[in-house]
Amino acid sequence: MLSRPTTDQVLRQVASDLADLVLPHVDGEPARVAVQMMTQLLAGCAQRAAHELAWMHDEMAAIEAAVGDIDDDATQAALAAFRDAPAASLHLDDVAHRYHLASDALGAAVEHAYRVGDRVRSERLRDLLAARSATEMTIIGRLDLVGRG
Repeated sequence: MLSRPTTDQVLRQVASDLADLVLPHVDGEPARVAVQMMTQLLAGCAQRAAHELAWMHDEMAAIEAAVGDIDDDATQAALAAFRDAPAASLHLDDVAHRYHLASDALGAAVEHAYRVGDRVRSERLRDLLAARSATEMTIIGRLDLVGRG
């Protein structure tokens, strides 16, 4: 038993209990599939809970560095909104709000780079988007289609 469990530890324990204590007693195949999918989703949520804030902070810093010098009104306006948002809070909603604002700046920068034909900048921004996708796949890419194939 954990005396002070973190969210990810609680989720992992629930997933483990579902797999070890509940699943062996489930007879119907649709219900077994549902329990297996729940354990996978809980594992993904645990992974996200353990790292989500850090991932967002890292990505926001990378976006700010990548778009800070772009001479484009829309990009700079989006970047200013990001920079103006309070950064001290570690509450998930507050960090997610800043992450959304950083994403707006990234989107404006991508549009600008493609519009003006800046291939070097486009490639660098594409790398940021690929890194974002890789992080997302860390969570959702682990989902096996249990009982679906």
